[in-house]
Amino acid sequence: DGKVEDEEVMAGLRAHFAGECAEVGMYLAMSRQADREGYPEIAEAYKRIAFEEAEHAAKFAELLGEVVAPCTQKNLQMRVDAETGACSSKFDIAKRAKQLGYDAIHDTVHEMAKDEARHGAAFAGLLKRYFG
Repeated sequence: DGKVEDEEVMAGLRAHFAGECAEVGMYLAMSRQADREGYPEIAEAYKRIAFEEAEHAAKFAELLGEVVAPCTQKNLQMRVDAETGACSSKFDIAKRAKQLGYDAIHDTVHEMAKDEARHGAAFAGLLKRYFG
């Protein structure tokens, strides 16, 4: 398959990729809310649909050819770099939230930052193990 040259098609692919990614987070948040309210069946439906939306996002990413390299080594390196940046950025937000007294935001975003660090380390470990 060749490169898509039409900017309207590319803009549509980019918009739908972003939309599908946003829906994943939104549906998982709605699942958590349904769980809190005691609706496990609704929560599971949201999770299942979120996974389907994630599959859509993955297909748009592949069609775009901008966010997935045709090389696993490069993909791993890109994600190591991205997770490191996400970790740093989230720590900055958490610190600012703490300074302003937004303790719940601080605690949640700080935990996310630690997750990003763990993700980066996992990708770095795979990069080292498979590609030296």
